[in-house]
Amino acid sequence: MARAKDRDKPVQIIEAAFSVFGETGFEATRIQSIARRAGISSGTIYTYFRDKKDLFRATVQEGWDRFLGQIEELAHTPMRAEARVASFLEIGFGSLKRYLPLLRGMLFESSQMRLLQENLERFCALVERLLPPATPRSARGAPRTGGASLSARVSGSVARRRALIRLTVVGVLFTAALADPDCVDSEIDGLKRSVMAMLSGG
Repeated sequence: MARAKDRDKPVQIIEAAFSVFGETGFEATRIQSIARRAGISSGTIYTYFRDKKDLFRATVQEGWDRFLGQIEELAHTPMRAEARVASFLEIGFGSLKRYLPLLRGMLFESSQMRLLQENLERFCALVERLLPPATPRSARGAPRTGGASLSARVSGSVARRRALIRLTVVGVLFTAALADPDCVDSEIDGLKRSVMAMLSGG
């Protein structure tokens, strides 16, 4: 006889999965470990998720939805461009530290790569909205250096800026994912400083 489903149970399972996947990554995680963390039986997990990959996908998607929801909210918050970008970097690099094992699972487990590709498009589109509008070349005048404004530094053709955003985002994600486990935090902090310096013209 099939178990009756509880609408709150998947939330409980995913919260436990965040912790376990976040500590050990996709490959090393066992369903039994997630069940113990959630205080339920392994069989209960299989009532809601087909297997570990299905649970990983649900956990990753929930993580993306939470993260992108924060960025979406920030994009609608009235504040100066510099303050908005600073807040974005805090949220983005803080989330990168928290969810790095999930990211590694998306990058290095071929069946999970689609999760990264789909959400990366959403993420890059939000980053584009956070930055000041692109300025047509004819309106930019002479090139500026040194203390150029944030608008001047990220202006340019829409296509060029989109490519730069994507290259920067993908570069940060891969660099963090490939970091030595013993120095992940310092690696991510260094990436954050580099992006801040790039935006500030330093």
